[in-house]
Amino acid sequence: MRHVLVATAAAVVVGSCTSQEQPGPFDQAESAAWRVVTRSHRGEDGIFVQATLRTFAYEIASMYARAEREELDQQQLESRFRQFIHMFIDARYPDRDGTDINNLFFQYLIYVNPSFDASNPLQRQMFDNWRGEYVRRLMGLVYDSKYPLLRHNYDERWGSTLYSRLVFNIYLDNTESDLKPSIADIGSRTFLVDEDGIRHSPSGLAGPYPYAFDRPQDEVLDGKAVYRLFFPNRKADRTTPIVGSDTTSVELVIEDLGDEPVRTLRWELPLEYANPPMRRIPSHFAETPASTEGSQ
Repeated sequence: MRHVLVATAAAVVVGSCTSQEQPGPFDQAESAAWRVVTRSHRGEDGIFVQATLRTFAYEIASMYARAEREELDQQQLESRFRQFIHMFIDARYPDRDGTDINNLFFQYLIYVNPSFDASNPLQRQMFDNWRGEYVRRLMGLVYDSKYPLLRHNYDERWGSTLYSRLVFNIYLDNTESDLKPSIADIGSRTFLVDEDGIRHSPSGLAGPYPYAFDRPQDEVLDGKAVYRLFFPNRKADRTTPIVGSDTTSVELVIEDLGDEPVRTLRWELPLEYANPPMRRIPSHFAETPASTEGSQ
């Protein structure tokens, strides 16, 4: 009986240690990066607002952390990188503010082959090769050994922005407030303010939202809500970036939410990231011994 109790106690200790394992190095790097890109504000009315600027560096940190948790290898991780890049270069964007140019199809049509015929297999293959080379070169910039993996600038298009736009995930919570403000049009009351104090509106295919699923699901804030916004990274002249290499700060403001006329979240730039200790995911897959079945 004593042996059973000792074995049971040992199992409990082992289980406790397992459940409290320390986060891996890439998980820690993601947490540190999240703190760099996230700002929060709690008003006197109890409503809490939190916004994450989804920079390219943070997306990289997040993908590494997920790969670590899921025990992916480096090749699988880089495949996800490519999928992420394709999501932005192939997506549809509004043409009224010029963000449609961020789609590589339009760039190819305008700058490379104005007579491009997607139904022609040979021309389509040439386009696919050009598109693949773009992704390959960008991956080379990410892994350039001269620079840290997580940094505020990769090239003129993939720095603080995601392909020439600033992407924000915004979280609302009124669980500590008696107010239930309207959030049906919260996207149109959220602005980006540059260091000169000029306000910029978000742009998308669903009003101010990138897509319909980025809109808050409820008409009023009753608990928690999330919405996403894209801000084209250029001022009214369509050439000067809102956030460039010399920019020192940027603000996100939300107007008329609850009893606060304006809620302001501010990022000092450039953002500085703590880097993971390595660039490659260590292999989690031990080589499987060759089968001996039928060898006798």
